[in-house]
Amino acid sequence: MSAPPILRDVFHALRDEWGDEHDGVTFEHGPPPVERLDVMLFRAADPGGVTAFATVGMSAHPMPPREGRAGGRAELRLFRRGILQRGDEQGLATRLANLAVYPWTQDRPLGWGELVGFGDELPAFPGCSSVLLAGAWAAGQTSTVETSVEPVRILNVVPVSEPERQHALTRRPEDFFSDLLNTRDIFAPPPRG
Repeated sequence: MSAPPILRDVFHALRDEWGDEHDGVTFEHGPPPVERLDVMLFRAADPGGVTAFATVGMSAHPMPPREGRAGGRAELRLFRRGILQRGDEQGLATRLANLAVYPWTQDRPLGWGELVGFGDELPAFPGCSSVLLAGAWAAGQTSTVETSVEPVRILNVVPVSEPERQHALTRRPEDFFSDLLNTRDIFAPPPRG
């Protein structure tokens, strides 16, 4: 069966933006309605570069509505500075896939500014067991993919430490994220201590 038009549009937009992927992980037989989800992997060329992960499949269906608001459609992206071990790549792809089905397993949409906890550390991000979902923060960064069906929001997944999560709960999401951008490299694990 061929991919729905919205997923073809998302896939082509991703390739137009980042080029051909280096690898990918396919997750099949997910919780309905997400039958298949692909996590595309774009590896860093050097230790100072960024490895990027992007989902394709979450936007096949609108997220469930909440409190009278439409859920909309979204895809996830996650970035990690440096060249990763294969096990960390697989682990991060799996976490991203689990987060992509969250709207249907928890019956609530995901959006910019939300904090989501995992209960244990994310691979390659020691000390981080939660993530902040952010919109675009740099000029030229994609915040929405226009498709032939409807716009698809890009949710950037930023791992945060427990102290950062606690701090985020006391601030407006925009203010917390601005502070985070000014205090550390969000593509790397936060410093310990």
